[in-house]
Amino acid sequence: MISIGIDIGGTFIKFMAIDAQGKVLKRTAIVTDTTLSAQAFVKQLAAIVKEWQKEFKKEKFVIGMGVAGDTDNTKGILHFAPNIPWHNFNIVDMLKKETGFPCWACNDANMAAWGIYDYEFKRKYKNLMVITLGTGVGGGLIIEGKLYQGFSGSAGEFGHIKVDYSKTAPKCGCGHKGCLEAYIGTKGLKRQMLKAAKKAPKSVLAKLLKSEEFSIKLLSDAASKKDKNALAIWRNFGHYLALALSDTVLLFNPEAIVLAGGVSKGYKYFMPAIEEVFSKQVIKRPFKDIKVLISKQKDIGAFGSALYALSQQNER
Repeated sequence: MISIGIDIGGTFIKFMAIDAQGKVLKRTAIVTDTTLSAQAFVKQLAAIVKEWQKEFKKEKFVIGMGVAGDTDNTKGILHFAPNIPWHNFNIVDMLKKETGFPCWACNDANMAAWGIYDYEFKRKYKNLMVITLGTGVGGGLIIEGKLYQGFSGSAGEFGHIKVDYSKTAPKCGCGHKGCLEAYIGTKGLKRQMLKAAKKAPKSVLAKLLKSEEFSIKLLSDAASKKDKNALAIWRNFGHYLALALSDTVLLFNPEAIVLAGGVSKGYKYFMPAIEEVFSKQVIKRPFKDIKVLISKQKDIGAFGSALYALSQQNER
C-alpha cells in the first residue's frame, strides 16, 4: 500500500509518498498556481500522482489531502480558503475521478496535527494543540487521542482569531480585519519588514532586503545580527501568537502546543515573548506545566495527510 499525502498551501503544494510503515519513498513540491481553474488544478495534482504510480505499478494507492481552508472532512468539499481561489467544489470527488484511487481531504493544519501526534511524538500527548505557521496560520486539535475536526470539519481556524479590533487593523486574506494571520502569516511579516526597512533604510534588515528576496530566513538573519527592527518584528510575532494561544489554552487545557511550518524556524526570536505572556496569566494552572514544542518533521502537512489516508483506509 502506497499513501500519497498532498499539502495544498497558499504558496506551495507539497507531495509525499509513504509506505504502510510510514517510510518516505518520494517527495516533491510545486508552486501553487492560483491562475488555474479548479478543474485544471486537480488535473495538475493527478498528473503527479499518475507519474508516481508508474514507479509502483503493483501497489495499491490511497491519497490524503490537507487543504489550507475550510474543508468538509466527511464530504471532501473545499468551502472557503483565504489564500487560494477555489471555493465550494468537491476536491475529493474530482481527484478520485482523475486517479481512480480512494481519497480523503481535511484542513491542512488538522492533517499536520495528526502527523505530529501519530508519528513525530508517537501519541505521547493525548491532548495536543498544533499551530501551523506559514502563508496562513492554522490549528489542529488532538483531544483524548482523537483528531477533533468539529461538526462540519471547520475546527481549528486558529489564524482567524481576532487579536485587533481597532479601525486601523490590517486586512486578512479571509476578508476580515484584525485576524492573527494578518499579523503573523508570511504576508503580514513581509508588510512589517518592508515598512521597517522604509523607516530605517540603513538598517541591516533594509540592506538584506535590497540584496535578497523576502524570506523568513532573511528576517531571522537580520535578527541574528541584532537588527532592532527584525527583533521587534519577531517580538511582536510572539506577543500576538501568545495572545491567541492563551485563549485556546484556557478553552482546551492541552498538555502541549506544537508549532510547525516554515515560520516556526524563528522560534528562538519569538519564544521569549510567548513565555512572557504566559507568565502573566491570572489563571495559572493551565499554563504551569504546558510544553511549547517545535516540530522537526519536514513537510509535516504532506506527511500527516499520507498517514491520515492510511488510517482511514484501515478503518474501512
